Amino acid sequence: MKSISKTSLLASAIGLTLAGGVALAETGGYLSLKEVEVEWEAKADKKLLEVEIKTDKDIPMDGKSGAFGYAVLTDGGNNVLVLTTHLPIDDSSHEATPSGFHTHVLDLKNPTEACPGANFEVDLENSGKNTAFDADYKWKIDNNKASIEKVPVSDLGDAGVESVVSFTLKPILDANKKATNLCVSVLDKI
Repeated sequence: MKSISKTSLLASAIGLTLAGGVALAETGGYLSLKEVEVEWEAKADKKLLEVEIKTDKDIPMDGKSGAFGYAVLTDGGNNVLVLTTHLPIDDSSHEATPSGFHTHVLDLKNPTEACPGANFEVDLENSGKNTAFDADYKWKIDNNKASIEKVPVSDLGDAGVESVVSFTLKPILDANKKATNLCVSVLDKI
């Protein structure tokens, strides 16, 4: 496994403006990235990606800590692998109880006027068209360690990993409580 620490940042094709240390302090350190390990495994004609993320503090699993997660940025913001929770929005048939955690492959775009101050916005239309949007990848959270295993690299457009980030989500809902916009604020990056 390739280990990446804060002192050896991955090259990123996306310029990110990170939120200040105040936001990281408010989350109790579970969105502060300590170390990331990324591994590619070849099985027959398939390449698989495995990611392990270590944070400064334990990751809350009670479903009461708001909308947040961890993302593997690929392909300039397309085919982004995320492990996220954003209760009470229900957009996956694989949400874990009670945490709400699940995985997606998403497309990101520059934030619209609905997401002032955000780094990205989820491209809801294109993400929903992706066959890996509601993927049931094997994931695990154990104290301050999150891992995602056996992700087909083809689901990520065969793109390489540009960086791994922690983020918060701000959903903008319509009158029927359906998300019209999902604003993404990056808090930490390796």
